[in-house]
Amino acid sequence: MNNQLKVNPQDFYKDPYSYFKNARTISPVLYTELFQRTGWLITGYKEVEKVLKDPRFIKEATKVTPPEQVPKSVMPAISLNQKMMLFRDAPDHTRLRNLVNKAFSPRMVENLRGTVNEIADYLIANMKGKSTHELISDFSYLLPVFVITDLLGVPQDDRDLFRNWSDAFIKFIDFNTTIEDLELVTKDILDASNYFRSLITERRSRPKEDLISHLIAAEESGDKLSEDEMIASCLLLLIAGHETTVNLITNGYYLLLKHPDQYELLKNDITLIPSAVEEILRFESPVIFTSRWAREDFEFAGNSIKKGDYFMVSLGGANYDPSVTNNPEIFDITRKNIKHLSFSTGPHFCLGAPLARLEGQIAIEKLTRHLYNPVLIEEPTRRANVAFRGFESLNIEASIQ
Repeated sequence: MNNQLKVNPQDFYKDPYSYFKNARTISPVLYTELFQRTGWLITGYKEVEKVLKDPRFIKEATKVTPPEQVPKSVMPAISLNQKMMLFRDAPDHTRLRNLVNKAFSPRMVENLRGTVNEIADYLIANMKGKSTHELISDFSYLLPVFVITDLLGVPQDDRDLFRNWSDAFIKFIDFNTTIEDLELVTKDILDASNYFRSLITERRSRPKEDLISHLIAAEESGDKLSEDEMIASCLLLLIAGHETTVNLITNGYYLLLKHPDQYELLKNDITLIPSAVEEILRFESPVIFTSRWAREDFEFAGNSIKKGDYFMVSLGGANYDPSVTNNPEIFDITRKNIKHLSFSTGPHFCLGAPLARLEGQIAIEKLTRHLYNPVLIEEPTRRANVAFRGFESLNIEASIQ
């Protein structure tokens, strides 16, 4: 119980996988300290999978731990986050998930293929005439945010509002967030909440064919969805619906640039796109951590777990487990039967996984096909975030055809 792995934040942001490997070498279930948290670090694939599927590991900390002492000013934002399905357990998680599940079914997502293609073509066309590009602001941020705002029914003129709100939410839920951080980003969280409250009010009087109108109809038919839960669901779908896909697209294109042999393979054989996206997801998961709490005392992987124990569940660490993936440190888009937990598993398996895959495949195909002689202008900086794996920016030179 006294194993402590020293971690330098900047080194971790650059390369968390060496840290996960060292932890797994000691034990795939290791009690240690990481940034602001002390608890069980889970890095083995089968152990992560068990934690995510076992109902003894829960999301709602308030069920097993005393409430944290935080300033009153941040409580409204904390309360809003606690209403999101991401932080709920059954039966509330099941109820909330079922209300939005239809919009993300494989059939519904496949119906969006034409729309996603059109948006991607539009963004590529806008990049023409320039020799340098910042890929996030020019393409990989805009593609998923256009798609999810259209799904929700957010007016096009309001899309620019969401970048700051999304950054605030990501900071709010990260592992190394301090009370000072919470105070800084609370206003953005509440601004986003107020925005959706107004939009919901508008849709009550003038419904449209969008997800917000669908949620209102579900609430009015007696499906036990409060307005605060509706606001929380809209925020979660907006942020989760684009934040992780931004990382998927940007990480993926960066990996291809850093592995020119794989880039050439893909360029010469576009049928490799699906396996390339799965390997990108495995090699650089857009989210490398999730968390759980122990609901009760029990034994797990030879360890005595106490009610209220905290679990840092490393999706990124699991994806590099050599017992599941041969030579996990090698980026290989031709792998067969790629196994990863980047979309989680169990009750909290990512609701938007089919849409993220579709967007990722179309984005990588368009970038590979239309960007000629791409070169990294500079080595990009990783975002200072423990749970989410992305870049601050990605500057490249390329001609567009």
